[in-house]
Amino acid sequence: MQLRWKLILPMAAVVALLLGLLAYGVPADAFGGAGVFLLTLALVLSVAALAVAVTVARGPIAAMEQAAAALPGVRAGLDEARAALSRESAARRETEEALHEAEERYALAVRGANDGLWEWDLRREEVHYSPLWKSLLGYEETEIGSRIDEWRDRIHPDDRERVLQELEEHLAGKSLRFENQHRLRHKDGGWRWILARGTAIRHASGAPYRVVGLHTDITARRAAEQTIIEVAESLSSVSGDECLRTLVRSFAQVLGVREAFVCEPCDSPPTRARMLAWWRDGEFLNGIEYDLEGTPCKNPHVFGRTCYCPIDLEKQWPLEKQFNRRAYLGLPIHDSAGRLIGHIACTDNRPMPEQTPHLAIFKLFAQRGAIELERRALERMASSAVV
Repeated sequence: MQLRWKLILPMAAVVALLLGLLAYGVPADAFGGAGVFLLTLALVLSVAALAVAVTVARGPIAAMEQAAAALPGVRAGLDEARAALSRESAARRETEEALHEAEERYALAVRGANDGLWEWDLRREEVHYSPLWKSLLGYEETEIGSRIDEWRDRIHPDDRERVLQELEEHLAGKSLRFENQHRLRHKDGGWRWILARGTAIRHASGAPYRVVGLHTDITARRAAEQTIIEVAESLSSVSGDECLRTLVRSFAQVLGVREAFVCEPCDSPPTRARMLAWWRDGEFLNGIEYDLEGTPCKNPHVFGRTCYCPIDLEKQWPLEKQFNRRAYLGLPIHDSAGRLIGHIACTDNRPMPEQTPHLAIFKLFAQRGAIELERRALERMASSAVV
């Protein structure tokens, strides 16, 4: 039963009872001398109460009933909203888990690389420098703070203006990313060449709020490049045996190894090689001939393949043990027609880096050797023709 009828029906019943008593007569002694008066008064009050009940039923009670009627729909909406919230929470958990896994993979990748991570929060003016970033400059974790000046103040004075200008241009949106080579002061007072790469993360408006990047120590590469330049300049003015001797000595110095040599074949097809220049332990030695079989030199000299064995050379080529050679790098030498005419190689009694060091740079040595070997071959052909 609706709420309005629960309120109206009792009042209506009382009014009906009183009307019945008055209509059919009431003994006077049933209520005393004032019985009829009292019944009439009760009837008037009951009618007034009934009118009030009807008014209330038409106003707030009706609204309450309408609200009650809408409750099932509201409940269904709440249930749907609760289900949607549950789905959204599940999706958010999956997204957070995926993000966490991605962050872990990124962290592992950064830790596994030889790069120092840096992250600059432009809003807070704080920079996170990874432990590796700090160690590249010789510092412990607690020795470098979180200010941008920790990096900026260590830039070489000759590089600082250029570096900061390129960084400002990137923040202004004039470049897709920040990439710069500059020198940073090491804890030992020396300078290290650093390749800095970074990308600004921007709002939809284009304003940057974070910059993330990596620092890579390229000091060794820069030293090798400078040596190559010096070697190229020195080789441009020499030829013949002097050129080949300069070539192998520079090759050993760039790599920091004890031995280097350049060879040509003794026969065709090649089974033996002849050393045209040989640098070992800081001095030039007289060249020798040797069998290629059982040596790593067979790869570049016969097959034209670069051979790099950074460690345990004697395990693959036992003959090298007698010469105390543990690491080897050999590159083929081709003439201008692409024919294999020799090789240049270096060895050491210590392990070399696991990755082939600056192979593209060292191929320049092979190319310079090719020019000299081809010139020698042409001279021999000319001499034979004269005879």
